[in-house]
Amino acid sequence: MMFHRGRHLSLRRTILLSGDIIWISVSIVISSMIRLGAENGLTYCSTHIPSLAGSLALMLVVFYAGGMYERQAFTHKASSYRLPLITVIIGLVLIIVLFYAKANLHIGRGVLMLAGLFMFLGTWLMRHAYSIAVGYGLLSKNTLIVGDGREIEDVVSLIASTTDSGMKILGVVSSRRVQPGSFLAGIPVVGTSDKLRELADAFEAETIIVATSLSREPSLLRLLRPIRCSGVEVIDYVAVYELLAQYIPLDHINDEWLMNAAMNGSVIHIRKIKRIMDIAVASVGLILASPIWLVAMIAVRMDSPGPILYRQRRAGIDGKPYTLLKFRTMRQDAEAASGAVWAGQFDARVTRVGRLFRKWRVDEIPQLWNVLKGEMSLVGPRPERPEFVDTLADAIPFYKERLLVPPGITGWAQVKYPYAASIDAARRKLQYDLYYIKHMGFFLDWLILLRTIRTIIVGLRHSEQEMDPEAANQKTIQVLPSKSKSAARHKSA
Repeated sequence: MMFHRGRHLSLRRTILLSGDIIWISVSIVISSMIRLGAENGLTYCSTHIPSLAGSLALMLVVFYAGGMYERQAFTHKASSYRLPLITVIIGLVLIIVLFYAKANLHIGRGVLMLAGLFMFLGTWLMRHAYSIAVGYGLLSKNTLIVGDGREIEDVVSLIASTTDSGMKILGVVSSRRVQPGSFLAGIPVVGTSDKLRELADAFEAETIIVATSLSREPSLLRLLRPIRCSGVEVIDYVAVYELLAQYIPLDHINDEWLMNAAMNGSVIHIRKIKRIMDIAVASVGLILASPIWLVAMIAVRMDSPGPILYRQRRAGIDGKPYTLLKFRTMRQDAEAASGAVWAGQFDARVTRVGRLFRKWRVDEIPQLWNVLKGEMSLVGPRPERPEFVDTLADAIPFYKERLLVPPGITGWAQVKYPYAASIDAARRKLQYDLYYIKHMGFFLDWLILLRTIRTIIVGLRHSEQEMDPEAANQKTIQVLPSKSKSAARHKSA
């Protein structure tokens, strides 16, 4: 049973985004008035609305790509002032580069620099104030948890570790007659589920978390319906993880849950929009990246012997194999001795040029051709080698669900979970892939692309967690010998 179906804009992002829109606009107006005088400043703003509106939009994009709306923007002391400073500087540079190129889109340099100072101070103070408010619980909803088992501990731990969860746990309502006055996961048991309505009213509950199986407790449905109709938010265990951790816990879903998650009436339109976006962005990307492509080809050829492009069979949508293209970043004989191995962060077989390519993701550029051919999408689960899909599917439940959508150059798992080199890590990343499959849409794709740009800018490379001889630790996976040899032959082809 799913009580929560949609993907909501978090309270954190709503508050910070709204505040940034207001403050950036105010900063530009105040800077114009200080620089030109009150009357002339207002006139200046009214006659340069396109430039000012474009500057606001560009600054917000940079803020998101830079992580200004993520939790670390106000939980880490260093990030609290460095992040606003860096993102404002990057935003100002982009505004100068883009808007000063056209004479009819012009912002005075003095106004722009002064506005940048105000933007930095305002966004930093706003996040500091938000952190204080969260610390005092001013933005949290009164929350009751219904249940008895291990799920209680998991939910309490998740909420406690999420600084701005927006939930203030007041107590546990036992579904199996645990005596009031005792404690579960350090939270007091305030009553039993037969008194749920009275307890919700007494504690002025705004949210109720159902941390128990409704198949074991079917009577809870009759108790929860009137509470939900009274305006109280009711969410289940899986939905809490979707909201706070942004992944799907594998141990608490089944085929019924997956079917409910797939009941998205707009999924056909989403797939069509994705394909249009893939073709447009991949075409422009190949044109803009053509100088990089030429330099990369020369660099690979000069750095080590072997082919420029690396080709490998991967499992596409519905498991249909295709040939993935990348710039070669390892020695030509990288897999000859070890066979197929897990991906990892470091590997002695990576060439000097290859190490740079991996850091800045230059090696991924040829995959834009795979996107144009329809074999991949810009955003989706990273493709796996066909010979490993069955092995992983045997070890990880619902692993083949990721084959229901086109594989991507980047994805939700790549921007949320770094280097992975084990079946446990593959399992963790699948949870993020399932989240993406459920919430797949135009805006989520663009948010993932923006986060990927941030990853590239700071030079981080998230492992694709696939068993790829192009990025490997010495951790192997058991496959049939004939398949391993075939893969090695394909590698050297």
